[in-house]
Amino acid sequence: MKLRTKQVLAIVAGCVVAIAMMLLGLWQMDSYEESTRDVSAERAAEEPVSLAASVAEDGAIDDIYGHRVTLSGQFVPAYQVLVGESDPLRVATAFRLDDERYVVVVRGTVSPGVEPTAPPAGEQALEGIFLAPDKPGEGSASVSADLPTLRVQQLAQEWPSPLIGGYVTLSADDSAAQGLGTAPLELPEREGSATHRGYALQWWVFAAGAVAFGAYAARGFAKDEAKKLAKNQKAEDTDLAV
Repeated sequence: MKLRTKQVLAIVAGCVVAIAMMLLGLWQMDSYEESTRDVSAERAAEEPVSLAASVAEDGAIDDIYGHRVTLSGQFVPAYQVLVGESDPLRVATAFRLDDERYVVVVRGTVSPGVEPTAPPAGEQALEGIFLAPDKPGEGSASVSADLPTLRVQQLAQEWPSPLIGGYVTLSADDSAAQGLGTAPLELPEREGSATHRGYALQWWVFAAGAVAFGAYAARGFAKDEAKKLAKNQKAEDTDLAV
């Protein structure tokens, strides 16, 4: 087989294997994307569950983050903070449940410099989305705000206890009924499987390796051919010398 033919076959074989591995990598990435599919809207659309019944006495919380929850009790207006790094600011107020536990309720939003309306007095039956405490913000609180992000752990140091490790955000209609703007609702997203992403990267590395191996094999054929020619030439020179 001619040298050029061997080289072409080596490179073509490497490219074919690389394409196959790239396709496998794309399939793994599709699997990763599917694993990160946002199911928050589905969770929020499910039937609401009782917040009090979903939180154990020791503070352990069932898998209700992102779910609608129901709660009954009274607002405690003495404990209220404005949260945000820019306009609008969330109005977070303490809410005492009927069982004497407390939870943070985001009643709505106001613009900086605007005094939020007082929460309704007396016994309240509420429904909202239960969320995990915010992650620490990289910036600082707005001039008119008390906190940059809603960190329940931080509030627990000053607010009544026991304070449930999460907060409830009311709907747009409920916020409007209290004279407040709609609070942004950042629903949690599922984290994708790192295994799928790792396999995808692995296949792509293999694909690059296959192309490199094809090129290496082609160069190897050229070197072998050069050595063979050099050996034959040396043999011919030896024969002529004799």
